[in-house]
Amino acid sequence: MSDEDLIRFTEAAHHDLARLLMAASRAVNDQALAALDPQGTSGIRPAHVPLIAELEPGGTRLVTLAGRLGITRQAVAALVRDLTDASVTTVTNDPSDGRAQLVRLTDRGEDFCRRAADFLEQRERQWRREFGADALTDVRAVLAGLIGSEGTEQPRIARS
Repeated sequence: MSDEDLIRFTEAAHHDLARLLMAASRAVNDQALAALDPQGTSGIRPAHVPLIAELEPGGTRLVTLAGRLGITRQAVAALVRDLTDASVTTVTNDPSDGRAQLVRLTDRGEDFCRRAADFLEQRERQWRREFGADALTDVRAVLAGLIGSEGTEQPRIARS
């Protein structure tokens, strides 16, 4: 690779939209976790949040979590171990298949979810005031287009 190619790549990489999107995602997630756990004592790290968001009320199998998150079962097991050590989740045998394990939230985990939902709803209202509802709709549409989604994915758990 020539020096010119490296310089051209470096300049392009620094202006790449994906880099900005990742930095924005990291920043807003870090801000949310800092607001929810200002002392950093919950044991919940940014890597844990997507796993928690995939849990179902009756429990979710490790293999199911791995598939939803697009990571290995070993990686999921490590994240669950962290959360179990922090008393956020518990792991039990699946009564329908003794070989499988179910991951469930503890009371502490449920409290985190309640506070996180409150925070996310408040942040959405703040962003609507700051940027406008149309701007947020446009950003969601662009991001959904970038990932090849309609942007209408519904949560797995519907309100009754």
